[in-house]
Amino acid sequence: MPGAAPHPGAAPAAAPRVDPFAAASANTVAASKRVTLVIDDSAVKSDEIGRKSRAVVLVIVGLALGVAVGFGVGNTTDKRTQYKIAVRDGKDIYAKVQEVSKTVETAKELIKRAVEASSGGPGKKATVDFEAVDQLVALKRPFSANEFHRRIYRAFGDGVVDNLFDYYNGVNLLWDGFTTMQARTSGQARHDALNKSAAAADGLLNTDYGMVLNKNGDQLAGALVFLTIPPAKAGEEAAPDKKAKGKGKKAEKADEGIKVKVSSSQGGQEVERTLYTGQDGLAEGYEKYAFIVDKVRSRTILGESANLFSKYRGDLMELDSRMTKTMEVQGQLLKGLSPIAAMSE
Repeated sequence: MPGAAPHPGAAPAAAPRVDPFAAASANTVAASKRVTLVIDDSAVKSDEIGRKSRAVVLVIVGLALGVAVGFGVGNTTDKRTQYKIAVRDGKDIYAKVQEVSKTVETAKELIKRAVEASSGGPGKKATVDFEAVDQLVALKRPFSANEFHRRIYRAFGDGVVDNLFDYYNGVNLLWDGFTTMQARTSGQARHDALNKSAAAADGLLNTDYGMVLNKNGDQLAGALVFLTIPPAKAGEEAAPDKKAKGKGKKAEKADEGIKVKVSSSQGGQEVERTLYTGQDGLAEGYEKYAFIVDKVRSRTILGESANLFSKYRGDLMELDSRMTKTMEVQGQLLKGLSPIAAMSE
């Protein structure tokens, strides 16, 4: 009976039967009703990463473009600045060369004076123009050591730059020569020595020397003589380099050649001889002929006392030659620089 107490000694009541699968089934159902949310952010991250990457690339490209544009603008500006400086330097150099050319012209005239005074010759007297030399030495060197340092030569042609530095070197060599000239001419003692040497050189320049042959045993020997060559007469034909042709008296007359006077001392007794120009029969008639001595090649022997003046004149002639070359370069340089001087900055 329901609610009645169990009888003592009776078998215990069987436990109610439980379906083991029922609980499992319920659990399964409960488990199957759960909802699991799985958030996959890979797509989001990839998109964000893509956007970030694109942003970084755009920033880099922007920076690169900025740098390129800035470099281009800066490079253009730099070129314009360099061009302006080059034109300005060209104008300055042109003005400097014009200024220097005036001093060089003055030096040219002084050198010309000194050369003419030293020339001597027939009817002239060789002298030293000490005044001209002193004025040359007094001229201030027109170019400084750093005259063209740190200049920009982009506006200059290659030939103009070459001429510029040739001119610079030529002018400085001229002024070095003036310094050498000063060392050889300054002081009263040098003045006196040069005057004496000039007188000796003048005598050498105005005197002709010759040589005659004499028998010395079995050998022929030459002797130096003073030579006087008479001026050629009008209408007289002289053909010293041609041998006479034909026969008879006409041929003999032509074979005689030019008549000269020789003497063993200056102002002494003179003897007539024939100037040798390649005639036949020298071995048999050597005593009839006279030879001209080359004074230029023999000046050291003929005029020992004239050597000092000869060195002075040699220096002058070298300066004159260098001046001629420098003036040529100066003309080319001014012509090449004039278009640069006309440019606008």
